[in-house]
Amino acid sequence: MRLSEYAEEGLPLRDVLVIDIHCHLGCPSNPFVPYADEKEQLVRFRKSMDRVGVDYAAISMLRGLSTDELEANLDLAGMMKENDNLLGWVTYIPYLSDKSLHIAEQCLAASDRFIGLKVHPEVNQYRIDQEKYEPMWEFADEKGLLVLAHAWGPNSDPALFADIPARYKNMKLLLAHLGGVEPAITTSMQLANRYDNVYLDLTGSFISSQCTLKQFTERTDPDKLLFSSDMTFLSLYSEIGNVLYADVPDSVKERILGLNAKRLLTCIP
Repeated sequence: MRLSEYAEEGLPLRDVLVIDIHCHLGCPSNPFVPYADEKEQLVRFRKSMDRVGVDYAAISMLRGLSTDELEANLDLAGMMKENDNLLGWVTYIPYLSDKSLHIAEQCLAASDRFIGLKVHPEVNQYRIDQEKYEPMWEFADEKGLLVLAHAWGPNSDPALFADIPARYKNMKLLLAHLGGVEPAITTSMQLANRYDNVYLDLTGSFISSQCTLKQFTERTDPDKLLFSSDMTFLSLYSEIGNVLYADVPDSVKERILGLNAKRLLTCIP
């Protein structure tokens, strides 16, 4: 059965590893999210995962990005204890570097399914190449963690990451949204092509660029592309549809849907 046929028949994917590498729980001021309670969101989130056939979802807490509520990461740790298919991103706020890394140590000790750090320079209004991110890069490099960085906007333009992968070779950098729009998309791909430790997540890139997965795979190694939905901001259904209906071989889709992420994660059996 071809992968697109699962979508056509409304069936969850089977015998295909699917890892959604970029998700959120929480209630932002914009856009509107209909269910404000994080636990209620998680119930509906899990239903969507089951309906599509997502095996694992990597979550960061919005409270831990936009406010000083870094303890939200510990709340996520509690949710992960009750849900084996949740992975965790620990949020890092550059103005609270000591507290951020203290919480990160607690989370990493609580579960090996915390896979790295999440930063959002646009939310925090602090450029990614500035000094308050240095403790985060050093921490991630020392521990060999992934860093998921929002990469869309003046404070997070992919060009600002240019020398970071070379300075911190033991961490892995995941540029969110593939840069969002041109010329940032091209810059993101150039970084992924240049550095072994740079990867790209796809969420939002299809609708913003009007490009297809086939076009992306023609410009960068498909092994550098990771599936992501950005739930609760965006729709899991539309984001995975852009992969399932793409004009590329199913073997390439399988790598993007989960095998590429699995290669980076020691916690996935």
